[in-house]
Amino acid sequence: MVAEQLDAPNPETLVAEAKAAFRDGAMLTVQARCEVAYEGRTSGHLGPGDRILVAKPDGTFLVHQPTGHKPVNWMPGGGSVSARTSDGDAVLLARRTNPSERVEARILDAYGLTRFDATDGATYEESGTEAEMHEYIEANPDALEEGLRVVEHERESKYGFIDFFARDGNGTPVVVEVKRIQATLNHFDQLQRYVSLYREENDEVRGMLVAPDASERVRRALRDNGLEFVALSEFDTDAKGAMEAKLTDF
Repeated sequence: MVAEQLDAPNPETLVAEAKAAFRDGAMLTVQARCEVAYEGRTSGHLGPGDRILVAKPDGTFLVHQPTGHKPVNWMPGGGSVSARTSDGDAVLLARRTNPSERVEARILDAYGLTRFDATDGATYEESGTEAEMHEYIEANPDALEEGLRVVEHERESKYGFIDFFARDGNGTPVVVEVKRIQATLNHFDQLQRYVSLYREENDEVRGMLVAPDASERVRRALRDNGLEFVALSEFDTDAKGAMEAKLTDF
């Protein structure tokens, strides 16, 4: 572990240190007054304010305000973060190509910079984090399908609450059911009930079961009934979590 701190770096020094950190695979944090612009599925601008900027080696980029645990702007891993000077300011740019998105932070006044050459091989194990999957999907519907748009989270129906009611790029309604563990036939039955409600009025309604994994038996049941499966393997659970369901359900 190596950490380096700079107080109030000027734009040229900040950019040079940032480039070195990105090149060496180090984590970078900057405490600064900045403004932020986003371009992608939509566009947005965040005016000047005091924030913490975090750039990670995998391309993750976070913009944190003084309060709240969620970043006000962010870019998931898989892209890149670069640094440059522009009109006398240091600029950090995070971007990815699929989908095409960019978050640009223009640093108006840098209070401090920390480079952290971190090593962490531990795996965090936790159960009961389906809420995290919901948050991830709500923020990143393109992770399920490009062009997918969430219309409502936790829509009530006579059979219970539908996790997500969405529309695809063509405007077709999509019923999305999310499971934290490996998908089972019970989960398939639940999705089929929800979809049947909407297909009474529109037979083009799609149904999508989202889980870390599913057996071939479950996938076949979905296909045979015109339903779909999307794997979010990054939320994979351990064997104990999968065994919460009966073996015959798979």
